Amino acid sequence: MYEKHFGLKKKPFASHPEPDMLFWSDGHKMARTMLAYGLTSGNGVVVITGEIGSGKTTLLHDLARRHKDGNRFGALTGDIGYNGDVAAWILYGFGIEAKGSQPSQSLSQLDKFLAQNRNAGRKAVLFIDEAQLLEAKLLERIRVLAERQSGGHPVLQIVLFGQPELGALLNMPQLAQFRQRVVSHYHLRAFTRAETSDYISSRLAAAGGSGDLFTAEAVDRIHDMASGIPRQINILADTSLVYAFAASANGVDEDTVKRVLKDREQHGILKVDPPSGL
Repeated sequence: MYEKHFGLKKKPFASHPEPDMLFWSDGHKMARTMLAYGLTSGNGVVVITGEIGSGKTTLLHDLARRHKDGNRFGALTGDIGYNGDVAAWILYGFGIEAKGSQPSQSLSQLDKFLAQNRNAGRKAVLFIDEAQLLEAKLLERIRVLAERQSGGHPVLQIVLFGQPELGALLNMPQLAQFRQRVVSHYHLRAFTRAETSDYISSRLAAAGGSGDLFTAEAVDRIHDMASGIPRQINILADTSLVYAFAASANGVDEDTVKRVLKDREQHGILKVDPPSGL
């Protein structure tokens, strides 16, 4: 819509992960390092937490892309069907349909799948997103399955992604054994003000534009309203470009951002909620 007006090749602020638009803040770099370390240090559990929209899914996609050789990746979200059949649920995460109707049959099928991966020299890694939605007893059952061995070696590695509430869940007394299996964990914090400025400039440059499309005051206003959360920054920055385009302006200044926020308050049905604890 506004790309040609601002000399852009594409929209710089999409609300979904884009591999060619990655921006690595210090926090994201450390989270990526901790993830990579977890994958190469055996078969323990890796835990990454962060606010909604902080970039956890982007990290997941990047990790899967860079470490696809030698690994078999599966992915699930923090809810479970299959009438509580955890083995069938895990199989589903790897794109495999459980053949039997009994948990014992699913478990046998899962054991066979994991052994085949092990024999082929691959590690089976299961990503569970929104893991804060899991119940403690389910996490324990996942731990027990992950500790099953083939040829004396663990055959399944678990990577948990979740909102900050995941930390409280994992610190419950009944999950002491689960915590002992965690080999790497990191909380992905929000951007600092300087990182928000670098982030906006980076995405504009990746889209073929200039970093000075946004004034420093506009960036500060966006940072404050988005509380440094990348997804919220994208939403506000994108809408601000729409408003600037509608006004035939050459860029986004603080007044443009203020108009976006004012219109949201007066005419919108959704608001930008600051993350909890910030």
